[in-house]
Amino acid sequence: MRKLPILKSLHLFEAVSEFPSFSRAAERLNMTTGAVSYQMRLLEDWFGRRLFVRHSSGVRLTSDGEQLKRSCASAFTMLEKGCYELRRRDAGRSVVVGCSTTFLSHGLLPHIGRFRQLHQDIDFVFETDADLDALAVGALDVLFVSGRLKRPLPVREVHVSNEMIGPVCAPATLETIKSPADILSIPLLHEAARLDGWNEWASAAAICLQGSRHVVFDTFCLAVEAAKSGLGAAISSQILVQSNLEKGELVAPFGFVPVNRSIYMFVNEHARNIAAVSEFERWVRSEILSQDPLSSLPVATRKIERSAQLKLPIRPMLTSRR
Repeated sequence: MRKLPILKSLHLFEAVSEFPSFSRAAERLNMTTGAVSYQMRLLEDWFGRRLFVRHSSGVRLTSDGEQLKRSCASAFTMLEKGCYELRRRDAGRSVVVGCSTTFLSHGLLPHIGRFRQLHQDIDFVFETDADLDALAVGALDVLFVSGRLKRPLPVREVHVSNEMIGPVCAPATLETIKSPADILSIPLLHEAARLDGWNEWASAAAICLQGSRHVVFDTFCLAVEAAKSGLGAAISSQILVQSNLEKGELVAPFGFVPVNRSIYMFVNEHARNIAAVSEFERWVRSEILSQDPLSSLPVATRKIERSAQLKLPIRPMLTSRR
């Protein structure tokens, strides 16, 4: 029988080692500072050496603590990977997908019905709090990530789609937008997490936003609902409003332009050999990530008028909070 410290203590140590103090770790782990300190002291007693240097402003790892941290990370990654591989053996025809709540709500769920019509025997598990590390150990089969990624990556990207963005509005709003300059006459809607969205589009499309009014919403969903209600034009990635465009709930009067961002789809190297995952991967490539920026617009795309004027900083007119 192996003579090791209690596994729970080692797992706690790995988590605590990421924080500059026991109090910060305790707050994040929903424990008391005393409980964290006691568990770390027991671990130090087992090893017979200090794992942390305690000082007035917090703690830091000793050289022994750093070595134990590396060992824990390696061991737990291997254990986690083995556990997920074992669980997948009896998973049947199911796919575990990781993505943001916004991408799931607006980019995947509106289209997933078409996939289910083709593959009624394939089920899904969606995880909205996942990352590349979760994919690497096998907790996910497929992961969607939007933005700019730091390299090197722990896994190989399977497909990259250049992100296209543009303004969208309710069909009735078109009556007040006869030319690109008219967009300044209505509020410009966007989410708080993308405050530079309109300027990003304006730069790519060579449009001047001087004198525009901006309405900031806490979430992308609220911004889109406001646009559907005729409260203004929202700035959006094409992939997130594709379903709304197809249904005629929204229109994209000026089409979409590419920006310096990408949408990545990653597939776990072991899951790629699973038939259900492979079928989902092929479907996403053809139906979700390979969109013609003008193919599904319900109205004719209007030609963008160029402007050489300087853009002014965004002036928020209204902010929506939770």
